[in-house]
Amino acid sequence: MFFAFDSGGYGWLSLAACICHELGHLAVMIIEGKAPYEMVFSGGGICIKSRGQVSVRVLSAGCAVNFFLFIFFCLVLEQNSIYRAIFGGANLFVGILNLLPVGELDGKKLAEFVLAGIFPFNTAQRILSVLEAVFCVLWIGAVFVLVFMDMINLTSVFVMIYIFALDFLFRSR
Repeated sequence: MFFAFDSGGYGWLSLAACICHELGHLAVMIIEGKAPYEMVFSGGGICIKSRGQVSVRVLSAGCAVNFFLFIFFCLVLEQNSIYRAIFGGANLFVGILNLLPVGELDGKKLAEFVLAGIFPFNTAQRILSVLEAVFCVLWIGAVFVLVFMDMINLTSVFVMIYIFALDFLFRSR
């Protein structure tokens, strides 16, 4: 539905940034000899699933690709290029968003790896729950500030709703 109202092409460039993100995961999975068994396309993104535990390299590869593309587009394209701003910005947004320790995003899985290496399992899970709650509250606060400043678009609100819905669905399983 977003693409129906996207007269500037922002949605397509954001989708391209999401695809680049997932291709980063896929490339490292193949390098590590792990075959994906499922690719899920949803209204809020794309998810590649593999059997068994995924490595930190696989989890961080998607964001690394997005950050690389952001830097590449900022360095290569002209200062006033619209594609630099939109596609570079979309990659930066996708990379940062996926690092949030919320729901099924890469950031939560990376935080689980780090916390599991430092704390006992139950303590790590409690810390992760608090961390997730804090970031959810910060996200809601940011959305309200942007709404009141008249700076938010509908996509941001849908992303927030999607993250909370994912989190709720996966917790209820």
